[in-house]
Formats: sequence, structure tokens, C-alpha cells
Amino acid sequence: MIHRQTHRFWRLALLWLLLLPACAPNPNPTAEAETATATFNDDFSAASGVWTTFNAPESAAYVQQGELYLEDRGRGIGVYTQFLEQTLADVIIQVTMRHVEGSQDNWMGVICRQQDEKNYTLFAISADGYYLILNVEDGFSTPLVGPATADAIRTGRDRNTLEVRCEGDTLTLKINDTFTVTQTDASFPEGGVALFTDAVRGGMTTTAFDDFALLQP
Repeated sequence: MIHRQTHRFWRLALLWLLLLPACAPNPNPTAEAETATATFNDDFSAASGVWTTFNAPESAAYVQQGELYLEDRGRGIGVYTQFLEQTLADVIIQVTMRHVEGSQDNWMGVICRQQDEKNYTLFAISADGYYLILNVEDGFSTPLVGPATADAIRTGRDRNTLEVRCEGDTLTLKINDTFTVTQTDASFPEGGVALFTDAVRGGMTTTAFDDFALLQP
């Protein structure tokens, strides 16, 4: 589970402060998505068979009424569903998502270059207005950008669109086409793609995803 302290400070506060000067918003992403080539689109109008779906006491992933739902049922475990049988290096991921119910003190977003459940890079926002880029290596979390607030995030149950770019050692998160942050990191050169949600401090939360697009830069 990925935590924020009561006063919204990361547990690795010293590391976060050291990284902060390199994490300022960048208004100029590396390239325009319009020049990329679309390789897969999913509007979740029906189960496509390319995502893992499940229903367990601690979590669930399922397609319903044109959206893909992820439920964190309060057992302290983050929930993700993988885009199956794909190992990707440079990739652009676009997705729309909304907070459905439960704690707004949460994370919801995209995993890029996933090696396994203990090694990946997470790009996420929360329903209460925070964003981050985070590396998880051998189960240990290292913040690359944030957590920090952004006015571009639509809080509560409003829809938000994310664009995530993993290109070489450049990682970019764009929120609602108006706010962009970029960080350099070479921890994972390639890996899988997944959608993710997690309630902070052991609460319950549900996120719905729509209009997923996978593009090649």
C-alpha cells in the first residue's frame, strides 16, 4: 500500500525534499501524442480479454457498463490489472478515470514497465488533488515526483485524463492536458502496463477507467 502521512508528507521525507528541485512542472513534454502511432484502444464496452479480471475478498477487477472497475476492499493491498502479454519499452498510455466511491485519500493511475508486483513505476493522482511518480523496487517505494497538489486535478468524482509517457529514461505525467511533470530515471528499461488503485491508510476505494489508449512514440 502507498501511504501519505496525516499532514500529507511522504514517509521518506528527506529523500522527497532532496528530489523536489528536480520535480518542477515542465510545460513542454518531449513530443506531442498526435505524432505517435496508436497500437491499441479499449473503451471497455465489453470485456476484451486483454486485462486480468478477478473477484477476491481483498480486491476486484471487472468490466461493467462501459468502464473497467478496480476495487480496493480495505485489506491494505493496492490493486492492479495488467494489460496481458505485453512487454514494452517506449510507450505512451492515455486513460480517463473517475473516483466512484470510498476514500478520496487514494491513488489511481497507471503502472509502466512493470517487472512483477514488487518492481514497477507508478504514475497516479488522488481524488483529493495529489499527484506522484513513484518507483517500487523489490517492494520498496521511492518517490520521483511528489506527492504534491495540482489545480489541474478535478477532485471528488469528476473525471480526469492522464497521459503517461515512458521514453528511454524520461518519465512524463500529463494531467487533463494542462499540467505536465517530467523526471529522468533509468531503473526499468521495459516491462508491462497496468491500471492501478489503492486506498491510503487501509480504507476502501473504487476507481473506474475508460477510453484507454496505448501508443508508440
